[in-house]
Amino acid sequence: MEQKHYTLEEYMHMAEEGHPDAKYILATKYRNGDGVEMDKARAAQLYKELADQGDSDAQYDLAFMLDNGEGIDMDRVQSEHYFKLAADQGDSDACLCYGGILFERGQYADAEQYFITAAMKGDVKAEYNLGLLYMGDYLGSPDASKAKEWFESAADEGFAYAQSMLGSMYLDEKDMAKAEQYFRLAADQGEPTAQYNLGALGLSNQIRMDEHEAIEWLTKAAANGMEPAYQILMQLNAQQ
Repeated sequence: MEQKHYTLEEYMHMAEEGHPDAKYILATKYRNGDGVEMDKARAAQLYKELADQGDSDAQYDLAFMLDNGEGIDMDRVQSEHYFKLAADQGDSDACLCYGGILFERGQYADAEQYFITAAMKGDVKAEYNLGLLYMGDYLGSPDASKAKEWFESAADEGFAYAQSMLGSMYLDEKDMAKAEQYFRLAADQGEPTAQYNLGALGLSNQIRMDEHEAIEWLTKAAANGMEPAYQILMQLNAQQ
């Protein structure tokens, strides 16, 4: 929603008169403590008033607050209800969340449709999720080609997990140059699987990399919780 410059008192006055944009802005101010004392319960109340009038932004925010018990009693049933309302209006964040709910429930075909709606609006997480759907057997036989298309779309936007997945796909295809390219992109953003794969490939001379750099990547991966990287480093230390 477009935010015009009004004083807090003016927002309050307009909200009392039922102006939806002002009510939404005021709710967000109460939620974040922006220029007013934080009052998440009041924020949730205002969001609900708007949500029940069909405002998709408020439906999404209310769903999120219900899901987390933020300023309102946690209620996953109501949270899902409002996520769906917002998603069915095309809200990309809501589509991503509701698609995730459906995926966890095993309703993969329905999840796919919500992810596609979000992905077509440029949501990189939805693009990544579609890649995962097509990589697995959730919708029937895996479709690596379709999965790669969605991973590439997310990777081109800089999404590290998609870059790491592409690296793994190219590694399986024995395209070491492409694998290294995508692993480096993801590793530079701190993605631990890519860091581990880079280090392991370098240490085993599958890509050109000196031992010092390979150990650096393995050390970063181990610091980020990658147990296989830690095991390799322990073996190297034992050999010295």
